Amino acid sequence: MKKILVASSLALSALTVTPAAMAIDITPSGFVDFVWTLSNGTNMDKYGEEGRFDTSGELDVESKLKDGITMRFDADVNPGSAAGDSARLEQIYLHWQIQPEMGLMGGVFNNKFTFEREDAPDLYQITHGQLWDVWRYATAEDGNNLQGLEFNYQFEKVNLIVGYLNDLGNIEDKNSVSIGAEIAAVKNLDVTVGLITQDQGPENIIDIFAKYKWNNWLFGGEILFADEEVDNGFMLMTNYQFNKKFSLTARWDMVSYNSNFRTDDSSSITVAGLYSISENLFANAEIRFNDDPNFENVPAGTTAPNSLIGEGDGTTARLELLATF
Repeated sequence: MKKILVASSLALSALTVTPAAMAIDITPSGFVDFVWTLSNGTNMDKYGEEGRFDTSGELDVESKLKDGITMRFDADVNPGSAAGDSARLEQIYLHWQIQPEMGLMGGVFNNKFTFEREDAPDLYQITHGQLWDVWRYATAEDGNNLQGLEFNYQFEKVNLIVGYLNDLGNIEDKNSVSIGAEIAAVKNLDVTVGLITQDQGPENIIDIFAKYKWNNWLFGGEILFADEEVDNGFMLMTNYQFNKKFSLTARWDMVSYNSNFRTDDSSSITVAGLYSISENLFANAEIRFNDDPNFENVPAGTTAPNSLIGEGDGTTARLELLATF
């Protein structure tokens, strides 16, 4: 990801006032995410030290350039006191809807081949699980994002996806290929199967996940296989919507490794409760139990190999206030 330059902001401002741009259909959206780490019994402090407040946000802009062609960029924003860049582009792409059932996208975009989404409003809990972390570890782009071309064709009950990408690890003179399908053959059941190749790191990754809705219940499951470093990963989750205001989520995941640095399986259990204060304001509480023997003897403040996967060994608790627009 590249830092957002001041010139980008000036260019966007110019677009909003020039006569030629007045006819462009621009749709803004985004969120502000405020997280308080109440307790952190791990030695990694991956999602924040105990007692720390972390604030982030995102501004998403989608513009219809002409019939069938849209542009989108998602700008992640962090305060100056946060680690890393104060702003960066998470997604930036052009999408061409060639026909109602066929489209082509080019740029940087979210990876579709994993159960959990990138952004806080799309999560049932506060922190990402370990299987999302495997993809994050595998991709050179910030978060779990891909760069290249992605083509899709929508059949009656199957959406076929094929991509030609920069190598996930950004290896020069190498490219990754993705192929997958989103399947909705049964009512209330959605299944996604995906494969992405790469030259180094975990190398080829296969991910299969499913969602099933039944009354107020949502059930989800995911299984992941990799050629190197990670053998496999499993995830099970459930969410129950008690009423329009409150829902409860439980998630279990486990990762097995094929690495000299991480020889034991790691697992976590996460319980989270989400309360809708209003249509665009939400409160979330999470407690997470991490069992990762690979980190038991790692000194505090030390970065261990493959530390992007999981959040170490120990229990954490967090509160979140999330506003969307």
